[in-house]
Amino acid sequence: MDRSTLQRHSPWLLPVVLLAGAGIAVWPALQVLFSRWQKFDESYSHGFLVLLVCVVLSVRKWRILRPVNGFYPGWLFPLALAAAVYLAGSVLFVEAFQQIAMVPLFLGLLLLIWGWRQASAFFLPVGLLIFAIPVWDYLSWPLQLITVAVNQLLLSALGIDFTVEGVFVYFPGVGAFEIAHGCSGLRYLLVGLTISTIYAELSYQRLTDRVILLVAGALLAMVANWIRVFVIIYVGYESNMTSSLIWEHDYFGWWVFAGTLVPLFVLARYLEHRQEQRPASSAGRGLPGNSGGMKAWFSLVPALAFVTLAWAVESSTAEADYTGSDRHGFELLPSEQWLPLFRGSLGGWQPVIQQPDLESTGVFVERDELQPGQAQPEYYVGLFTYNQQRPGSEVVQYANRLYDADLLLPQQTFTVPAGSDTTLTGLALKYRQSESRVYLAYGYYVESFWQADELRAKLAQLPGIFNNRSDASLLVIGVRCDACDGKASLRRLAPMVRERIETRLDDRFGATGAN
Repeated sequence: MDRSTLQRHSPWLLPVVLLAGAGIAVWPALQVLFSRWQKFDESYSHGFLVLLVCVVLSVRKWRILRPVNGFYPGWLFPLALAAAVYLAGSVLFVEAFQQIAMVPLFLGLLLLIWGWRQASAFFLPVGLLIFAIPVWDYLSWPLQLITVAVNQLLLSALGIDFTVEGVFVYFPGVGAFEIAHGCSGLRYLLVGLTISTIYAELSYQRLTDRVILLVAGALLAMVANWIRVFVIIYVGYESNMTSSLIWEHDYFGWWVFAGTLVPLFVLARYLEHRQEQRPASSAGRGLPGNSGGMKAWFSLVPALAFVTLAWAVESSTAEADYTGSDRHGFELLPSEQWLPLFRGSLGGWQPVIQQPDLESTGVFVERDELQPGQAQPEYYVGLFTYNQQRPGSEVVQYANRLYDADLLLPQQTFTVPAGSDTTLTGLALKYRQSESRVYLAYGYYVESFWQADELRAKLAQLPGIFNNRSDASLLVIGVRCDACDGKASLRRLAPMVRERIETRLDDRFGATGAN
């Protein structure tokens, strides 16, 4: 059976071969994606379901339109651009580049064999995957701030005494709430967008109706999260932080989200009723153009070239499996002034950091403050370094925790000057079972630049394209004492530690930036 016969009797074969080849080329990135989808406590646990729906909708669309295979060389340049972005992500270990490029790669291959008039009908079914790709994490911080602002308005309307610092809401004499990453509402937003997009694809033809439903789905998803967070905070305030809802509220959040789907589907039905009836004709079938049996198979050449390049780059940049972290080869604090206590935590507190390449931690007391029979302030210094950020080994990732929320409660945020125009973020924590407190100062040193929060630390990875640095480190300083001023102690210690750490890291990786 020759190729022209295949074209006539199996028109589905060429697009399947091309998409399968693209899947093979981006398989390392897909493995990372699948691992995120398996984490059911994160924002992308709906990924496998989205993939299944994407396949079903694409097959359904193909059976309706029956696009004719051809070869449209004008789409080679956009396809090459998407491939270049993906390969750049592989070389530079910028996972976001690989993930962003995957959907344009798949669509580019369809444009290459079907052209714009036929392939554009598949943009939505294939593009649905974008709601399951972890590039949306950059929205988490703005969504957290919006959630804080909304709850600030609601709490003020009730006349409740509270203060807000960053993403922390403090109730004097009661406790504090942190509007953390999981409270941003990103999970509900992505699910709401996915549901709205699927409904619009199945029910609407007009673009305006699709946009209206998509915007409504996004707004109602955010409203669901605002209601969820407000109810949790208010119940915690009224129960003096004793309600079980404070600690177990995942199911409650989904019930609230389900409630907001009611007005969404009411709107969807209204838009559907006013939608004009679909034309019965199968417009789009057999569109004229550069169609032809043999010519269509030319598209295999760029696809094969991309597969070869992708795996060549992957082989050259592949690293050995993570085997554990080594210690930094220097003292965190000078031994002539600081006495190590040879333990790794302050009263049970220590940060939890996943798979650093280098780490050094220690608890110290100041030799000049040693007095027999008296409790001394204890200081913690931890440095966690990733030589090169990569999937599962990133300085900012969901699994990295500054503290255990089951053990400690946030009480206050503040700033800690660390010299050379560098500022670290300060955080006061209180033990749940006592009145003892731990004061922290932390900052991220990414590719020779200090960053005080997670979002800037994540974005700071991008300038590494233009310099020879690819390292990222987290510095954490802690102090625990009953009689001293924890904030003052951190502000006294932070400049010396920051300068010492910065010098050692620049000696190891090279100094390319200025603070």
